[in-house]
Amino acid sequence: MKSLGIESIAKEHSTPFYLIDPESARESFLRIRKSFPENTIIAYATKANYSPSIIKLFSDFGLHFDTFTAGEVKHLLNCGVDAEKIMYTSVTETKEEFEFVLSRGVRFFVIGSLNGLHNLKEVTEREKMNVDVLLRVQPIEHVKAGTSTSGAKSKFGILFDDGKDSVRNVLPKIKGYLNFNGFHFHLGTQVADPRFYVKAIDRVMEYVRKNEIDIKILDTGGGYPFQYSGETPPIEKFGKAISKSIDAWRKALGNFKLIIEPGRSLVAGSTVFVARVVNIKELYGRKIIIIDAGDDMVMVKRHKVEPNIKVLSSSEEKEKYLIAGNLCHSADWIIEEPITLPRVKPGDLIIFKNVGAYVMNHNLPYGLRRKPKVLTIADDEVTEEPHPFDIAYQSNMD
Repeated sequence: MKSLGIESIAKEHSTPFYLIDPESARESFLRIRKSFPENTIIAYATKANYSPSIIKLFSDFGLHFDTFTAGEVKHLLNCGVDAEKIMYTSVTETKEEFEFVLSRGVRFFVIGSLNGLHNLKEVTEREKMNVDVLLRVQPIEHVKAGTSTSGAKSKFGILFDDGKDSVRNVLPKIKGYLNFNGFHFHLGTQVADPRFYVKAIDRVMEYVRKNEIDIKILDTGGGYPFQYSGETPPIEKFGKAISKSIDAWRKALGNFKLIIEPGRSLVAGSTVFVARVVNIKELYGRKIIIIDAGDDMVMVKRHKVEPNIKVLSSSEEKEKYLIAGNLCHSADWIIEEPITLPRVKPGDLIIFKNVGAYVMNHNLPYGLRRKPKVLTIADDEVTEEPHPFDIAYQSNMD
Protein backbone atom coordinates (compact mmCIF):
# COMPACT_ATOMS: atom_id res chain seq x y z
CA MET A 1 0.00 0.00 0.00
CA LYS A 2 2.07 2.89 -1.24
CA SER A 3 1.26 6.38 -0.02
CA LEU A 4 0.82 7.65 -3.56
CA GLY A 5 -1.72 4.91 -4.16
CA ILE A 6 -3.64 5.87 -1.05
CA GLU A 7 -3.77 9.51 -2.12
CA SER A 8 -5.19 8.47 -5.49
CA ILE A 9 -7.75 6.21 -3.81
CA ALA A 10 -8.77 9.05 -1.49
CA LYS A 11 -9.41 11.31 -4.48
CA GLU A 12 -11.61 8.71 -6.13
CA HIS A 13 -13.52 7.38 -3.12
CA SER A 14 -13.35 10.23 -0.57
CA THR A 15 -12.57 9.70 3.10
CA PRO A 16 -12.89 8.02 5.47
CA PHE A 17 -12.31 4.46 4.24
CA TYR A 18 -10.78 1.15 5.20
CA LEU A 19 -8.37 -0.42 2.74
CA ILE A 20 -7.86 -4.17 2.99
CA ASP A 21 -4.88 -6.03 1.54
CA PRO A 22 -5.81 -9.76 1.52
CA GLU A 23 -2.21 -10.60 0.66
CA SER A 24 -1.21 -9.53 4.16
CA ALA A 25 -3.80 -11.88 5.66
CA ARG A 26 -2.50 -14.67 3.44
CA GLU A 27 1.03 -14.15 4.75
CA SER A 28 -0.24 -14.23 8.34
CA PHE A 29 -2.10 -17.46 7.67
CA LEU A 30 0.96 -19.13 6.15
CA ARG A 31 3.05 -18.06 9.12
CA ILE A 32 0.53 -19.50 11.59
CA ARG A 33 0.12 -22.73 9.65
CA LYS A 34 3.88 -23.20 9.60
CA SER A 35 4.07 -22.66 13.38
CA PHE A 36 1.68 -25.48 14.30
CA PRO A 37 1.58 -29.21 13.44
CA GLU A 38 0.43 -30.02 9.90
CA ASN A 39 -2.71 -31.79 11.12
CA THR A 40 -3.92 -28.74 13.08
CA ILE A 41 -7.38 -27.49 12.08
CA ILE A 42 -7.37 -23.70 11.79
CA ALA A 43 -10.79 -22.13 12.37
CA TYR A 44 -10.90 -18.42 11.58
CA ALA A 45 -12.70 -16.42 14.27
CA THR A 46 -15.18 -14.80 11.89
CA LYS A 47 -16.07 -11.92 14.24
CA ALA A 48 -12.61 -10.39 13.72
CA ASN A 49 -13.34 -9.20 10.18
CA TYR A 50 -16.41 -9.90 8.03
CA SER A 51 -14.99 -8.72 4.70
CA PRO A 52 -15.94 -11.10 1.87
CA SER A 53 -12.43 -10.89 0.41
CA ILE A 54 -10.97 -12.13 3.72
CA ILE A 55 -13.57 -14.89 4.07
CA LYS A 56 -13.06 -16.07 0.49
CA LEU A 57 -9.29 -16.13 0.97
CA PHE A 58 -9.54 -18.33 4.05
CA SER A 59 -12.23 -20.51 2.50
CA ASP A 60 -9.99 -21.12 -0.52
CA PHE A 61 -7.22 -22.19 1.88
CA GLY A 62 -9.58 -24.74 3.45
CA LEU A 63 -9.95 -23.06 6.82
CA HIS A 64 -12.85 -23.77 9.13
CA PHE A 65 -14.83 -20.89 10.62
CA ASP A 66 -15.77 -20.13 14.22
CA THR A 67 -19.09 -18.28 14.61
CA PHE A 68 -21.25 -17.10 17.49
CA THR A 69 -24.43 -15.73 15.84
CA ALA A 70 -26.93 -16.83 13.23
CA GLY A 71 -26.05 -13.68 11.29
CA GLU A 72 -22.42 -14.78 11.01
CA VAL A 73 -23.54 -18.19 9.76
CA LYS A 74 -25.78 -16.59 7.11
CA HIS A 75 -22.96 -14.30 6.00
CA LEU A 76 -20.50 -17.18 5.62
CA LEU A 77 -23.01 -19.19 3.61
CA ASN A 78 -23.67 -16.14 1.42
CA CYS A 79 -19.90 -15.98 0.83
CA GLY A 80 -19.88 -19.60 -0.35
CA VAL A 81 -18.47 -21.26 2.76
CA ASP A 82 -19.42 -24.93 3.19
CA ALA A 83 -21.66 -25.44 6.23
CA GLU A 84 -19.52 -28.45 7.19
CA LYS A 85 -16.65 -26.03 7.81
CA ILE A 86 -18.65 -23.91 10.28
CA MET A 87 -18.50 -24.39 14.05
CA TYR A 88 -21.10 -22.66 16.20
CA THR A 89 -20.11 -21.26 19.60
CA SER A 90 -23.10 -19.31 20.88
CA VAL A 91 -23.21 -17.09 23.95
CA THR A 92 -27.00 -17.18 24.33
CA GLU A 93 -27.54 -20.82 23.23
CA THR A 94 -31.26 -20.47 22.47
CA LYS A 95 -33.48 -23.04 20.75
CA GLU A 96 -34.32 -20.57 17.99
CA GLU A 97 -30.72 -20.03 16.92
CA PHE A 98 -29.95 -23.77 17.13
CA GLU A 99 -32.98 -24.47 14.92
CA PHE A 100 -31.78 -21.93 12.38
CA VAL A 101 -28.14 -23.00 12.10
CA LEU A 102 -29.16 -26.67 11.99
CA SER A 103 -31.51 -25.86 9.12
CA ARG A 104 -28.54 -24.35 7.28
CA GLY A 105 -26.42 -27.48 7.61
CA VAL A 106 -24.21 -26.69 10.62
CA ARG A 107 -23.42 -29.83 12.60
CA PHE A 108 -20.58 -28.81 14.92
CA PHE A 109 -21.36 -27.01 18.19
CA VAL A 110 -19.47 -25.71 21.19
CA ILE A 111 -21.65 -25.72 24.31
CA GLY A 112 -20.93 -23.60 27.39
CA SER A 113 -23.87 -24.17 29.75
CA LEU A 114 -26.28 -26.82 30.99
CA ASN A 115 -29.24 -24.82 29.68
CA GLY A 116 -27.58 -24.57 26.28
CA LEU A 117 -27.08 -28.31 26.23
CA HIS A 118 -30.76 -28.90 27.06
CA ASN A 119 -31.81 -26.57 24.24
CA LEU A 120 -29.55 -28.20 21.66
CA LYS A 121 -30.60 -31.65 22.82
CA GLU A 122 -34.30 -30.80 22.49
CA VAL A 123 -33.88 -29.38 18.99
CA THR A 124 -31.75 -32.26 17.68
CA GLU A 125 -34.17 -34.84 19.08
CA ARG A 126 -37.12 -33.09 17.48
CA GLU A 127 -35.32 -32.78 14.12
CA LYS A 128 -33.59 -36.18 14.45
CA MET A 129 -30.22 -34.67 13.56
CA ASN A 130 -26.86 -35.90 14.82
CA VAL A 131 -24.36 -33.21 15.79
CA ASP A 132 -20.85 -33.13 17.22
CA VAL A 133 -20.34 -31.27 20.49
CA LEU A 134 -17.40 -29.76 22.34
CA LEU A 135 -17.73 -28.55 25.92
CA ARG A 136 -16.28 -25.12 26.58
CA VAL A 137 -14.44 -25.04 29.89
CA GLN A 138 -12.44 -22.59 31.97
CA PRO A 139 -9.29 -24.57 32.73
CA ILE A 140 -7.38 -21.80 34.54
CA GLU A 141 -8.49 -18.70 36.43
CA HIS A 142 -5.70 -16.21 35.90
CA VAL A 143 -4.46 -15.25 32.43
CA LYS A 144 -2.29 -12.25 31.62
CA ALA A 145 -3.98 -10.86 28.53
CA GLY A 146 -5.33 -7.68 26.99
CA THR A 147 -8.77 -9.06 27.81
CA SER A 148 -9.11 -12.27 29.81
CA THR A 149 -12.03 -14.67 29.35
CA SER A 150 -11.04 -16.82 32.32
CA GLY A 151 -11.81 -16.57 36.01
CA ALA A 152 -14.62 -15.22 38.17
CA LYS A 153 -15.25 -12.19 35.95
CA SER A 154 -15.83 -14.33 32.86
CA LYS A 155 -19.29 -15.42 31.68
CA PHE A 156 -17.93 -18.06 29.31
CA GLY A 157 -17.77 -21.83 29.58
CA ILE A 158 -18.22 -24.23 32.49
CA LEU A 159 -16.04 -25.39 35.35
CA PHE A 160 -14.76 -28.92 35.86
CA ASP A 161 -16.23 -30.16 39.11
CA ASP A 162 -18.32 -27.58 40.96
CA GLY A 163 -21.96 -26.62 40.49
CA LYS A 164 -24.72 -27.03 37.93
CA ASP A 165 -22.63 -25.70 35.06
CA SER A 166 -19.73 -28.12 35.41
CA VAL A 167 -18.22 -30.92 33.36
CA ARG A 168 -19.14 -33.38 36.10
CA ASN A 169 -22.82 -32.45 35.74
CA VAL A 170 -23.05 -31.68 32.01
CA LEU A 171 -20.92 -34.37 30.36
CA PRO A 172 -23.11 -37.36 31.39
CA LYS A 173 -26.10 -35.63 29.78
CA ILE A 174 -24.51 -35.54 26.31
CA LYS A 175 -26.24 -38.43 24.56
CA GLY A 176 -28.89 -39.23 22.00
CA TYR A 177 -28.24 -37.16 18.88
CA LEU A 178 -25.35 -35.35 20.58
CA ASN A 179 -21.90 -36.82 20.01
CA PHE A 180 -19.30 -35.68 22.53
CA ASN A 181 -16.04 -34.92 20.71
CA GLY A 182 -13.93 -33.17 23.32
CA PHE A 183 -13.19 -29.87 25.02
CA HIS A 184 -12.82 -26.24 24.04
CA PHE A 185 -11.30 -23.29 25.86
CA HIS A 186 -10.49 -19.69 25.02
CA LEU A 187 -8.21 -17.76 27.37
CA GLY A 188 -8.66 -14.21 26.10
CA THR A 189 -7.22 -11.80 23.57
CA GLN A 190 -3.63 -10.59 23.30
CA VAL A 191 -2.47 -13.39 25.63
CA ALA A 192 0.96 -12.38 26.84
CA ASP A 193 2.75 -15.71 27.23
CA PRO A 194 2.38 -19.20 25.67
CA ARG A 195 2.82 -20.79 29.09
CA PHE A 196 -0.81 -19.94 29.84
CA TYR A 197 -1.86 -22.20 26.95
CA VAL A 198 0.39 -25.00 28.17
CA LYS A 199 -1.04 -24.70 31.67
CA ALA A 200 -4.60 -24.79 30.31
CA ILE A 201 -3.88 -27.78 28.05
CA ASP A 202 -2.36 -29.67 30.96
CA ARG A 203 -5.38 -28.93 33.17
CA VAL A 204 -7.83 -30.24 30.57
CA MET A 205 -5.84 -33.31 29.62
CA GLU A 206 -5.08 -34.26 33.21
CA TYR A 207 -8.83 -34.21 33.84
CA VAL A 208 -9.33 -36.34 30.73
CA ARG A 209 -6.75 -38.89 31.86
CA LYS A 210 -7.93 -38.99 35.47
CA ASN A 211 -11.56 -39.56 34.48
CA GLU A 212 -10.79 -41.82 31.51
CA ILE A 213 -12.66 -39.60 29.07
CA ASP A 214 -12.38 -40.43 25.37
CA ILE A 215 -11.84 -37.30 23.31
CA LYS A 216 -11.32 -36.76 19.60
CA ILE A 217 -10.69 -33.00 19.66
CA LEU A 218 -9.06 -30.36 21.83
CA ASP A 219 -9.82 -26.79 20.77
CA THR A 220 -7.48 -24.26 22.37
CA GLY A 221 -9.22 -21.17 20.97
CA GLY A 222 -7.37 -18.10 19.80
CA GLY A 223 -5.97 -15.04 21.54
CA TYR A 224 -2.49 -15.06 20.01
CA PRO A 225 -1.16 -11.52 20.25
CA PHE A 226 -0.66 -9.15 17.36
CA GLN A 227 2.26 -6.73 17.66
CA TYR A 228 0.63 -3.31 17.65
CA SER A 229 3.51 -1.75 19.57
CA GLY A 230 6.24 -2.73 21.99
CA GLU A 231 7.55 -6.23 22.55
CA THR A 232 5.13 -9.05 21.74
CA PRO A 233 6.02 -12.76 21.61
CA PRO A 234 5.86 -13.98 17.99
CA ILE A 235 3.36 -16.61 16.86
CA GLU A 236 6.25 -19.05 16.37
CA LYS A 237 6.85 -19.04 20.13
CA PHE A 238 3.20 -19.87 20.82
CA GLY A 239 3.14 -22.55 18.14
CA LYS A 240 6.29 -24.22 19.47
CA ALA A 241 5.08 -24.33 23.08
CA ILE A 242 1.58 -25.53 22.21
CA SER A 243 2.86 -28.11 19.73
CA LYS A 244 5.28 -29.55 22.29
CA SER A 245 2.48 -29.90 24.85
CA ILE A 246 0.06 -31.43 22.34
CA ASP A 247 2.67 -33.92 21.10
CA ALA A 248 3.32 -35.09 24.66
CA TRP A 249 -0.39 -35.58 25.39
CA ARG A 250 -0.94 -37.39 22.10
CA LYS A 251 1.73 -39.87 23.09
CA ALA A 252 -0.01 -40.37 26.42
CA LEU A 253 -3.65 -40.44 25.31
CA GLY A 254 -3.82 -41.03 21.56
CA ASN A 255 -3.91 -38.94 18.41
CA PHE A 256 -6.71 -36.43 19.11
CA LYS A 257 -7.13 -33.46 16.76
CA LEU A 258 -6.04 -29.94 17.64
CA ILE A 259 -8.16 -26.92 16.66
CA ILE A 260 -6.94 -23.35 16.96
CA GLU A 261 -9.08 -20.25 16.35
CA PRO A 262 -6.93 -17.26 15.38
CA GLY A 263 -8.76 -14.07 14.47
CA ARG A 264 -6.86 -10.93 15.40
CA SER A 265 -3.46 -12.45 14.60
CA LEU A 266 -4.67 -13.36 11.10
CA VAL A 267 -6.22 -10.08 10.02
CA ALA A 268 -5.11 -7.17 12.23
CA GLY A 269 -2.28 -6.20 9.88
CA SER A 270 -4.36 -6.56 6.72
CA THR A 271 -6.13 -3.20 6.87
CA VAL A 272 -5.42 0.51 7.13
CA PHE A 273 -7.91 3.29 7.80
CA VAL A 274 -7.59 6.60 5.96
CA ALA A 275 -9.08 9.82 7.31
CA ARG A 276 -8.69 13.47 6.36
CA VAL A 277 -7.70 16.41 8.52
CA VAL A 278 -10.71 18.77 8.52
CA ASN A 279 -9.78 21.24 11.24
CA ILE A 280 -6.87 22.32 13.41
CA LYS A 281 -7.48 24.33 16.56
CA GLU A 282 -5.44 25.59 19.49
CA LEU A 283 -6.73 25.19 23.06
CA TYR A 284 -4.73 25.65 26.27
CA GLY A 285 -1.52 25.93 24.29
CA ARG A 286 -2.09 22.63 22.49
CA LYS A 287 -2.72 22.03 18.79
CA ILE A 288 -5.60 19.65 18.12
CA ILE A 289 -6.17 17.91 14.80
CA ILE A 290 -9.83 17.14 14.03
CA ILE A 291 -10.38 14.37 11.47
CA ASP A 292 -13.49 13.33 9.52
CA ALA A 293 -13.88 10.13 11.58
CA GLY A 294 -14.27 9.13 15.22
CA ASP A 295 -12.23 7.06 17.64
CA ASP A 296 -14.70 4.20 17.06
CA MET A 297 -13.38 3.89 13.51
CA VAL A 298 -9.68 3.65 14.28
CA MET A 299 -9.28 1.64 17.46
CA VAL A 300 -11.14 -0.20 20.19
CA LYS A 301 -9.95 1.09 23.54
CA ARG A 302 -11.37 -1.79 25.55
CA HIS A 303 -9.23 -4.11 23.45
CA LYS A 304 -6.24 -1.94 24.34
CA VAL A 305 -5.35 -1.17 20.74
CA GLU A 306 -3.08 1.84 20.40
CA PRO A 307 -3.16 3.78 17.11
CA ASN A 308 -0.22 3.45 14.74
CA ILE A 309 -0.38 6.44 12.42
CA LYS A 310 1.31 8.03 9.44
CA VAL A 311 0.62 11.55 8.19
CA LEU A 312 0.79 12.29 4.47
CA SER A 313 2.15 15.83 4.61
CA SER A 314 4.40 17.77 2.26
CA SER A 315 5.91 19.73 5.15
CA GLU A 316 9.36 18.96 6.54
CA GLU A 317 8.59 20.92 9.70
CA LYS A 318 7.50 19.13 12.90
CA GLU A 319 4.76 20.04 15.35
CA LYS A 320 3.22 18.50 18.43
CA TYR A 321 -0.43 17.56 18.10
CA LEU A 322 -3.33 15.84 19.75
CA ILE A 323 -5.87 14.10 17.50
CA ALA A 324 -9.62 14.10 18.08
CA GLY A 325 -12.53 12.73 16.11
CA ASN A 326 -15.78 14.15 14.76
CA LEU A 327 -18.15 12.69 17.33
CA CYS A 328 -20.11 15.01 19.60
CA HIS A 329 -18.91 13.55 22.88
CA SER A 330 -15.95 14.36 25.08
CA ALA A 331 -14.37 10.91 25.02
CA ASP A 332 -13.70 11.04 21.27
CA TRP A 333 -9.95 11.38 21.61
CA ILE A 334 -7.65 9.36 19.35
CA ILE A 335 -4.33 10.77 20.56
CA GLU A 336 -4.76 12.35 24.01
CA GLU A 337 -1.12 13.21 24.74
CA PRO A 338 0.91 15.42 22.38
CA ILE A 339 2.94 13.57 19.75
CA THR A 340 5.37 14.93 17.18
CA LEU A 341 4.15 14.79 13.58
CA PRO A 342 4.96 16.52 10.31
CA ARG A 343 3.17 19.86 10.22
CA VAL A 344 -0.33 19.27 8.90
CA LYS A 345 -3.02 21.41 7.31
CA PRO A 346 -6.68 20.78 6.58
CA GLY A 347 -6.96 18.37 3.69
CA ASP A 348 -3.94 16.23 4.62
CA LEU A 349 -4.47 12.50 5.04
CA ILE A 350 -3.77 10.43 8.13
CA ILE A 351 -3.30 6.67 7.79
CA PHE A 352 -4.08 4.42 10.74
CA LYS A 353 -2.35 1.05 10.45
CA ASN A 354 -3.24 -2.41 11.79
CA VAL A 355 -7.02 -1.91 12.06
CA GLY A 356 -8.02 -5.17 10.36
CA ALA A 357 -9.37 -6.90 13.49
CA TYR A 358 -12.63 -5.88 15.17
CA VAL A 359 -12.31 -2.13 14.61
CA MET A 360 -14.73 -1.68 11.71
CA ASN A 361 -17.22 -3.97 13.47
CA HIS A 362 -17.37 -1.46 16.32
CA ASN A 363 -18.22 1.60 14.22
CA LEU A 364 -21.09 3.61 15.68
CA PRO A 365 -24.16 4.95 13.86
CA TYR A 366 -24.12 7.83 16.38
CA GLY A 367 -24.44 11.17 14.62
CA LEU A 368 -25.88 9.51 11.51
CA ARG A 369 -22.49 10.06 9.94
CA ARG A 370 -21.57 8.64 6.57
CA LYS A 371 -20.15 5.22 7.28
CA PRO A 372 -16.62 4.64 6.01
CA LYS A 373 -16.23 2.71 2.81
CA VAL A 374 -14.60 -0.71 2.94
CA LEU A 375 -12.23 -1.14 0.01
CA THR A 376 -10.05 -4.08 -0.93
CA ILE A 377 -6.99 -4.06 -3.14
CA ALA A 378 -5.89 -6.99 -5.29
CA ASP A 379 -3.81 -7.06 -8.48
CA ASP A 380 -3.57 -3.26 -8.34
CA GLU A 381 -7.36 -2.95 -8.53
CA VAL A 382 -9.52 -1.42 -5.82
CA THR A 383 -13.07 -2.66 -5.27
CA GLU A 384 -15.69 -1.75 -2.67
CA GLU A 385 -17.07 -4.32 -0.24
CA PRO A 386 -20.05 -4.09 2.10
CA HIS A 387 -19.56 -2.45 5.47
CA PRO A 388 -20.43 -4.65 8.49
CA PHE A 389 -23.61 -2.55 8.94
CA ASP A 390 -24.74 -3.59 5.46
CA ILE A 391 -23.76 -7.21 6.08
CA ALA A 392 -25.81 -7.23 9.28
CA TYR A 393 -28.82 -5.71 7.52
CA GLN A 394 -28.63 -8.22 4.69
CA SER A 395 -28.23 -11.14 7.10
CA ASN A 396 -31.30 -10.08 9.04
CA MET A 397 -33.34 -9.69 5.86
CA ASP A 398 -32.55 -13.21 4.55
